[in-house]
Amino acid sequence: MLYHVLGFASAALFLLTWLGLWSQIKAMARSQVVVDNDANHSLSLNQFGSSYFAFFSIFLFGISVEPFNHYLVWTRFGALILTLIIIWKIWEHRRTRLCAAVTALALFALIGGTLSIAFRPFPALAQLGANTLMLAVTVVLFQGSLHQWLVLQRRQKVGSLSFSLFKNILIKDVSTLLFGLTMPLSQSWPLLILNGTSVVMRGSILLKMYKLKRQALPLSG
Repeated sequence: MLYHVLGFASAALFLLTWLGLWSQIKAMARSQVVVDNDANHSLSLNQFGSSYFAFFSIFLFGISVEPFNHYLVWTRFGALILTLIIIWKIWEHRRTRLCAAVTALALFALIGGTLSIAFRPFPALAQLGANTLMLAVTVVLFQGSLHQWLVLQRRQKVGSLSFSLFKNILIKDVSTLLFGLTMPLSQSWPLLILNGTSVVMRGSILLKMYKLKRQALPLSG
């Protein structure tokens, strides 16, 4: 019973992440309308790419476990689509080979992961692979978030980076941590490590954004 209560609560709160991602898409669109090309340079492709594959690892984790974890799979599916739009828009803005490669890899991963639903439940080896992937993505997420912090430190401006995105992701991560605590630790430990890392790193980025915003206020006055 507690599993379903916290699972539903986690899924409901994850909708805030969808709203945050959508707010980021709108912020990027606004900067394009006013032809403020500099604003989107505050967005780290590294950070959004690592976020995408963090979502993907939990998406795959939810597919791998028995029973099928609807709370994890469908919420992350929506986040994958929205994050892919952000990555696509970064590619449209910068047109580099790296952006094109990350966009293509993200698209193929989404297609492959979705098709894998038809072949589940996965054997134990596949489950181990999902856990290994989550640990690898934890490292990628850490360095991606660190890169975003360093981009803000170097540019000393928030640009079109969305405050709502990072605030909502923090709420999501805390709720997912609570949900993970209702599962057997032998099954949920990669989920706890991944989301715990996200709380620390995204929180650091959000604090940096607020600091830069406060520093910019006297200039606007």
